Amino acid sequence: MVCLDTSVLISLIRKEKAAIEKLRTESESGNHVSTTIISLCELYLGAYGSKDPTREIEKVESVISTLRILELSQEAGRKYGELAHSQSLKRSPIGDFDLLIACIAFESGEALATRNAQHFAQVPGLKLENW
Repeated sequence: MVCLDTSVLISLIRKEKAAIEKLRTESESGNHVSTTIISLCELYLGAYGSKDPTREIEKVESVISTLRILELSQEAGRKYGELAHSQSLKRSPIGDFDLLIACIAFESGEALATRNAQHFAQVPGLKLENW
């Protein structure tokens, strides 16, 4: 099981070959592929802010149509609160949205697939895949 962060979803929307191949491999292996409600919000934010929102929304919805959407659970919210006050993340914050994405993936027991593994590496216990 793997949870795609916003950077990977953007690569899929842009039809980048490497991301498409990784997604195909995951799907053919029978693995569940998901994303978070937070990443979905970020994608819609970008689509509505674009020059052609209708076209960009169609692209977003095409990519997410085959993914499970992970919601923000009470456990993920608690993990967020804990980590947001941790010393390591206070010294080098990753941003609220990215921390929420990490907490949702962590509490769902999924690895987080990202194009910026170094950014998320400071979240303790989070399994990462570099896509």
